[in-house]
Amino acid sequence: MFICLVFGCESRSPGYVESAPLEVWAVRSDEERPIAGVEVRALLASGKELVSRYTGPDGQARWEHVEGELVVRVEDPEGRYFAQERTVKDLKKPLLFKLSEGVSASLDIRSAGDGGTGPLVAQIEVWPMDGAIVQGSTRPDGSVDLEPLPPGEVKLLISAEGHVRTVLDFTLDEAENELGQVVLQPGGTTLKGRLRAEEPPTELSFRFRGVSIKIAAPVRGSFEFTGLPAGKGTLVGWRDGRELFRMPVDVSGPVQDLGEIDPELVAVSE
Repeated sequence: MFICLVFGCESRSPGYVESAPLEVWAVRSDEERPIAGVEVRALLASGKELVSRYTGPDGQARWEHVEGELVVRVEDPEGRYFAQERTVKDLKKPLLFKLSEGVSASLDIRSAGDGGTGPLVAQIEVWPMDGAIVQGSTRPDGSVDLEPLPPGEVKLLISAEGHVRTVLDFTLDEAENELGQVVLQPGGTTLKGRLRAEEPPTELSFRFRGVSIKIAAPVRGSFEFTGLPAGKGTLVGWRDGRELFRMPVDVSGPVQDLGEIDPELVAVSE
């Protein structure tokens, strides 16, 4: 009883995992002044969102979380500062994000169809050297504006149904960057296969040219990636945020069937 009075007693069931407070701070990079109203999201490595909070007047967001690796993403709903994210392993250390104002980029996406180039509905992902991935979609006329983005070098992954996924490199060195017109070619490789495992992956990704695309859990073990460009890439399997296997693939032809894959026999190395 004396021990309880001094240290406090708490009823804990078997398998109890103690939660830890995670503190996130957002300040301006130039003045280190707190920024209120910034959204802070905690995600698993698979991309599943666990919690979302907004910073208060002191620039802080805080919540309780059990031990485990997280990805923390910070975004400004008003579009002033470009998004940032960081992988967190030690939840006991506060996270400080120094946010900077972003730039914008605009471009026009076209299809090289039989009747010449026409507007194309496409999805764009911006992969910056610094900051988090930013996503966008074209308007019906094929145009798209992307902001806020970090200045500097970026990769653009452009995807559209029935077309080859295209990766382009740009340098954003102006406040407003006109990137011109991009013409996508019809076609691309469909990469498919089947997974044999007692505990199959909950997610697959395919990495190529410095970017990656993801698909959800394979249906009955079968998976399919469409619109891949020819060349070398890596197939990666995940289960609940944990990498299971990594398999190099040389993509070619309209359809490429990898056959049956046993994740336990594939080394987790490139």
